[in-house]
Amino acid sequence: LPLLFLFACVSAQKTHFGVKGGYSLSTISIKSDVGKFSYDPKSSFYLGALAEQPLNDKFSLQGELLYSIIGGTYKTTSTMVSPAVGTVEVNVDDKISYGALQIPLLGKYNVSENFVLTAGINFGLIVSAKYKTKDLNGLEVENNIKKDVNTLDISPLLGLEYNLKNKIFFDARYHFGISNISKISASNQTINFFQVGIGYKFK
Repeated sequence: LPLLFLFACVSAQKTHFGVKGGYSLSTISIKSDVGKFSYDPKSSFYLGALAEQPLNDKFSLQGELLYSIIGGTYKTTSTMVSPAVGTVEVNVDDKISYGALQIPLLGKYNVSENFVLTAGINFGLIVSAKYKTKDLNGLEVENNIKKDVNTLDISPLLGLEYNLKNKIFFDARYHFGISNISKISASNQTINFFQVGIGYKFK
C-alpha cells in the first residue's frame, strides 16, 4: 500500500525538464606517503539538462546529466642545480584537467515558493584526463594521463536553488570528494568542487 500511494502521488505530478549551465571551481587534494598536498583551484564551466519529478508540494526528486571540466593548478618557483650554469630558478606551472560527465541525483525540499534546499549524490564519469606542464624552455607540454585515473568519481553534495516566476532559476552546490580517482597505489587523490549557475525549466 505505501508503494501504491507513492506511485499514485508521483503519477499525479507533472515531470519538469530543463537546461542549465554555469561556473565551476574545483581543487584536487592528494595524500601520499610523503604527506598531504592541495592544488590551487581551477575555474571552468558546466552545461547540461535536468528532469525534476515532484512528489508533493514540498518534496521532489531531480536527475541531471552535465558535462564539466574539473581539476587544479599549481604554480611555484623551485631551485635547480645545473653542472653547466650552476644554480637556476625554474618556474613550475602545472595544470590537471578532467573532462567528466556528471550525473547528480537529488532530493529537493521547497522551503518557500522560491527557495529550495537540495541534497544528494553525484556520479562522475571521467572521460578525459590531461596534465600540462612547462619544460625548462618555458614551452607547454601536454600528457594524456587517463590510464592513471579511475573512471568513477562519487561525491555527496549540498545546495540551494532560487526559482523565479518566469521559469528561470539560479542554483549553487558544493561537492565533497570521497572517491580516490588515482590508480597509483601510493597516492589518494580526491576532487572537491563548487558550482553556481542559471537554468530554465520547460513547465
